[in-house]
Amino acid sequence: MSSEFQPETVYDMVVVDREQDVGVVTKQLFQLYTLRKLGIPFKPVIPFGPHLFGSGKTKFVKSYLELVNNMGESALIGLDYVGESEKANRRGFLEKLKRASLLYVDLRGLKPTVPIELFRNLEWAVYYRMIEACCTSVGQEPEDEEVVFKECRTRPYKLVRKLRSILNIPSDQYLLVAFDEVGVFDTKATFFELEKNDKGVVRPYNDFFGIISQLCEEPDLFFIVVGKSEGLNIYNYVASVSRVQLVFIPLSPLEKHSIVEHLEKSSSFLFPGSPKVSEILCHKDFSTSELAELLLELTGGVPGLLVRAISYLLLYKSSNNNFLLSKETFLIIMNSFLVTNYCVAPFLPRLISLSEQRKRLLRMLTLLSLYRIRFDFDETVQISSNSDVFLFDLVTDMCLYRRLVIEPDRNERCEVLIPKLLIEYIDQGLKDDRLEWLLLQTLKSQSVEFFYESKCRILEGLIATLFYLHFSRRPTNSSMFSTLGQLSRVWNEMNLQFSSESAAYYMKSIHYTRTVSGTERMTFGSNDEWGKDSGRNLHGRTNEKNLMIVGIACKGRWSRDGIRWNEILEEAHKFLKPVHDQVLTSHPTWHCMLIILSTKLATNVSEDLNYSSRCYSSGDSVEDFVIPHNCELVILSEADVENFIGKDILSNLRNAFKSVDNPHSRNIGISTLQEIVLSLSKNI
Repeated sequence: MSSEFQPETVYDMVVVDREQDVGVVTKQLFQLYTLRKLGIPFKPVIPFGPHLFGSGKTKFVKSYLELVNNMGESALIGLDYVGESEKANRRGFLEKLKRASLLYVDLRGLKPTVPIELFRNLEWAVYYRMIEACCTSVGQEPEDEEVVFKECRTRPYKLVRKLRSILNIPSDQYLLVAFDEVGVFDTKATFFELEKNDKGVVRPYNDFFGIISQLCEEPDLFFIVVGKSEGLNIYNYVASVSRVQLVFIPLSPLEKHSIVEHLEKSSSFLFPGSPKVSEILCHKDFSTSELAELLLELTGGVPGLLVRAISYLLLYKSSNNNFLLSKETFLIIMNSFLVTNYCVAPFLPRLISLSEQRKRLLRMLTLLSLYRIRFDFDETVQISSNSDVFLFDLVTDMCLYRRLVIEPDRNERCEVLIPKLLIEYIDQGLKDDRLEWLLLQTLKSQSVEFFYESKCRILEGLIATLFYLHFSRRPTNSSMFSTLGQLSRVWNEMNLQFSSESAAYYMKSIHYTRTVSGTERMTFGSNDEWGKDSGRNLHGRTNEKNLMIVGIACKGRWSRDGIRWNEILEEAHKFLKPVHDQVLTSHPTWHCMLIILSTKLATNVSEDLNYSSRCYSSGDSVEDFVIPHNCELVILSEADVENFIGKDILSNLRNAFKSVDNPHSRNIGISTLQEIVLSLSKNI
């Protein structure tokens, strides 16, 4: 779409759900204010937002002072926990901050500039870029470089005096400088003469923050820095030379309630009277809550993707005045190639040109996203034999997003977020990567909360993917296919071929059994506990007459207690009986098999099975349960489960899950995740 259809030309986007971010920034600005008051040498504190396009960086820094005014005293964390004298001090700071002037500086305009003797001097280039931005903000033409240099040179106090003169603000009014697009130093560093460390390596961000650290000594001057960059790498390098202390601004994606607020507060210029977006797009049969839920599923709550999706819907409505939005029409519109292209246009060059090395890492990041595995800020992953990268930075580099999670113990960790809008374009760059295609399609088919509630989610997903790869790709070479053939005469005789959508269908069924009410789930029985930690349903067929419905009860037991007979029979009763009664009675040539796949069997169960896998066929009695006609119950031994999944993988998962329900990647181990990827890759 042309620039005339950019979101800012379509509707007035109200910033919502940034109270946490405002609190983080205000706290750091107050700390800088306090350090300056002490009058001793100090390390400046700078709020830093190293995020990808669409995270809301620019909108946030431009709206920060307005948000501070809207929030009042709640913008300053800790006000309730200090004495009256300190309260007065903090309130005085906050009142001055509310009246501050904002200078927004886009660093994409940074370039070497005259005078010639300082042509490649970064400090002078930054100074002049600030002067340029200042002049532009008040509608003036930037002054000549030579004239400005003679007046300011590279003296911080002269620069600040010049900025205040252009802005026409008094010397004691707070001036907040927001540097955006700091990632330009990834490409523009060669334009300047920079410091080299003892290994002869230049670190352009060190030089840049060194310039800011000198400016921070000037009274009533504050800074925020944002932009796509290797944030954690920069954080560590800057800390190593003690230039400044960087504090990350979370800028997490929005949740459903925040999207509702955004829809109800934002107005569109395209319609008479500029009504609220919710009034334009929603009606009595399609609520704001329903629209917010659909937008969350599509965009992951990423502000940039969200506003582009909303903009397109508003444009569509403006040209189709009688159009009524519904869930069905929303999906039709948003699945259009033109719409997704408009929403993700800024990503396209990067997404379709990932290197082979990055593609391999993408599989692991997709697993992290699919299973909602959290990672620590300082975790690294090896990208070559002699090179590691922070996961925090890798997510940005791969055009993906992070979601900050504050856990009950107050530890902060991140999750990988892959918005569904991006998946189609990631696919284009992967071509024949069958495993990544499968993982992404599964991610695309699920809700945002998929797997999150299950202690078994990693095992379930791993089993689902392995079954798909074993059965649909090359079943004759599959050890599991061979094992089932030895156990089941019916399985062996049917020579099953599994459909290409099997794994995605299987994974959907896991979610289905957790979310659909008993009255609706006719095929699988009425007990609402049916699928609490069980995976279900792969279809195999030789022709339309011969079809086998395969259920997998996936039991991850991470303690010493294994699955008992009563639990096995409960699974058999909840799956085999309703499938027989509701399906097989109408299709006498069809069959059904339930596979019990547990990481740990109770001792008496293993002994009864003679430590081997066993198949119970139609008419067999297992305690008080009789296997229905055309049904089979397969219980896999621990040895066969280990052989199928991998002994080391199972051991690591057991260690990770034995103490917590939601382990993070350090519990599980990045090496385990990479081992899972390798194991899956071997089955392609």
